[in-house]
Amino acid sequence: MQRILAIGGGGFMMEDTPSPIDRYIIDATGRTRPRICYLATPSGDLPAHIDKFHAAFGSSGCETSHLAFFRQPDARSIPVFDLRPKLLEQDAIYIGGGNTKSALAVWREWGLDAILREVWESGVLLAGMSAGAMCWFEAGLTDSFWGSTYRPLDCLGLLPGGCAVHYSSDPKRRETLHAAQHARMVPPSIAIDDFAAALYLGTSLDRVLSWQTGSTAYKVYREGSKVIETALPAEHISQ
Repeated sequence: MQRILAIGGGGFMMEDTPSPIDRYIIDATGRTRPRICYLATPSGDLPAHIDKFHAAFGSSGCETSHLAFFRQPDARSIPVFDLRPKLLEQDAIYIGGGNTKSALAVWREWGLDAILREVWESGVLLAGMSAGAMCWFEAGLTDSFWGSTYRPLDCLGLLPGGCAVHYSSDPKRRETLHAAQHARMVPPSIAIDDFAAALYLGTSLDRVLSWQTGSTAYKVYREGSKVIETALPAEHISQ
């Protein structure tokens, strides 16, 4: 089963208490002690993010590891020269937030883009928050260019369409996505709020998950001369 969980915002990187979405990832592996690997490439392998991951998932009974391109390896990391077989051994791979454009460039340089597709096709659960959610789609709407506006970005293309994250927390994201849709700069997209996630089976949206009242995801697309935004029903999850 090919599965991708795209998280608009939340989880161990944003919440101070155990998050339902982190528990959902663990349970979705179907394993008593799942092997979960964290890729912090979008943050430049920020040690604080890596430590938070190990603390959150390690304390929940997972066998945790991480893959780092910018830091010296330690006892918790998988070696970059052995990344393909090690990633194929995982039950889940989680990608954190940060700069999507920079992460994609690093992955393509190391051939990780092709490996992630192979891992996905083999049935490993892929998950990620913010940059780690957008990266799976054909395109993302991102601030990774460090300019004053959000811009479209070509991504890995495992999932069809575009993706925007942290959607309702920043009005500029909605404004920019609608403008990009109107100009046909991005394909029809899913926009995901903080504290919401979209689960894909194969390349089809299976369900939207929410763990805060009012949080959900939206289909955003152009129809004729108008941009249509449709809120999707969300399944509430709790710890």
